[in-house]
Amino acid sequence: MFSRLFNLDAPVWRVMSTVADIIWLNILTIVFSLPVVTIGASLTALHDSARRISTSTDDGTTRTFVTSFTSNARKATALWGIAGPLAAAIGASWIFLRIPELLVLKILVTFSFVLVFPFIWSLQARLENSVRRTLANAVLVAFARLPWSVAVLAIEAVIVALFVAVGLYLPEALFLLVLLGLPLITFATTPVIERAIAPLVAQAVSGEHTAAEDAG
Repeated sequence: MFSRLFNLDAPVWRVMSTVADIIWLNILTIVFSLPVVTIGASLTALHDSARRISTSTDDGTTRTFVTSFTSNARKATALWGIAGPLAAAIGASWIFLRIPELLVLKILVTFSFVLVFPFIWSLQARLENSVRRTLANAVLVAFARLPWSVAVLAIEAVIVALFVAVGLYLPEALFLLVLLGLPLITFATTPVIERAIAPLVAQAVSGEHTAAEDAG
């Protein structure tokens, strides 16, 4: 019994290790996002790290995050230069444009943006494309693979609701959820995101094999 308890491969230790990784990724994401313009690179590194840790293909949490942040910095920053102001504009529309006739339009735009947003960073981390192509692929996946993207949105909504419920009814436990932060959502949605983008990843791998065969 005790040998199983202290076995580092036991489920309880794997869960604790994952929780520690999530907390540390939260800290890394916050620190690397402080310049604001680097938020896109931080989100890309977060998605990349969550996937690699979940599949045990990481090279240590810190090294994996920093390597991904560095390698994706240029394009991810350009993506954030588009997504960030758009998010700010959508938020401002809800605050300042309280026009009943615009309500349906605002709901549709907000829903579309929230649906597409996580795929921008997961695709940037997974595939080598131009900024324009990454954005186009994110929109394509979000709507062509709608059941999966809605599932991602549902998971995000459940976790946000959990944060709100804990804050209202069990505030003493809120500190733990704050420690887990955004990476908790990323880890929870990563398996679904991977299923959603699987056709694009498979297509990219197939293209690489074809190119290699042609070169050979």
